[in-house]
Amino acid sequence: MMEQAVTIEFRLDARDDGAEVTPDRIALGRFVRFNTQVGEFVAGSGRQISLDAASVRVERGSYRLVLALPTAVAALLLPDMQALHQEDALAAVDPQRAAVIGAWQRQARKEEGFAVTVEVRGAGREYSPVRVRRESDYHSAESNDWAAGEYYLVGRITDMGGMHKSNVHIELPDGQRLTTASSEEFLRDQTENYLYKRVQVRVAAEKHVRTGKLRNPRLLAFVGWAPSYDDAELEAAIEKGTRAWADVPDAVKWVREQRGQGDG
Repeated sequence: MMEQAVTIEFRLDARDDGAEVTPDRIALGRFVRFNTQVGEFVAGSGRQISLDAASVRVERGSYRLVLALPTAVAALLLPDMQALHQEDALAAVDPQRAAVIGAWQRQARKEEGFAVTVEVRGAGREYSPVRVRRESDYHSAESNDWAAGEYYLVGRITDMGGMHKSNVHIELPDGQRLTTASSEEFLRDQTENYLYKRVQVRVAAEKHVRTGKLRNPRLLAFVGWAPSYDDAELEAAIEKGTRAWADVPDAVKWVREQRGQGDG
């Protein structure tokens, strides 16, 4: 009698040259990298699970690898799948699996539209899918390194709204893109059109005490239009001032003399 198998699906959502990645069209480098990462995730550290124990098929719907593992073998992997329901649980899972999840998380933050979903079926109980995407935050628990607070940010609003959940996308001056949670009611009540404008906002978020990175930001208010100045005018003023003071060897001494302070 054939042993019952547990199915684990790895779905990759991404785009190569503007086209959706599918089994029929995927860049060779991405193909090799993703398949290798899936193998490393399944095997775990020290090849805890032999890859020969798994059969695989490629299915349509983005790029999907569907693995079948004997129940006894899958039992070695399922505790980590359960732990990954918490995004701060990387320290609690196998180090090699944690490294793969970390690599996917970094890629998702770097590449628009990149996401990986890992889903278990047939394990005798329901496991929520593990979704690694730009909005997720898989990391090791370091609760003492994050402090909750409210912060004022200046940035350009690039997107607002959302079909299933409302959020606001803010492009910060350093190029970082921040997705802040909001609500349909809050956005509907705005009387100003902030889209594609440079504005100041107030957000509630957790801030990393060492890196300054924000996580889980939530938009509290649009404070108003951001203060601005013309870069060209500022540079011209600096150049004009520099020329005006070029013949004064000691500007501080000159100012004191004008005030009648002398060298005292």
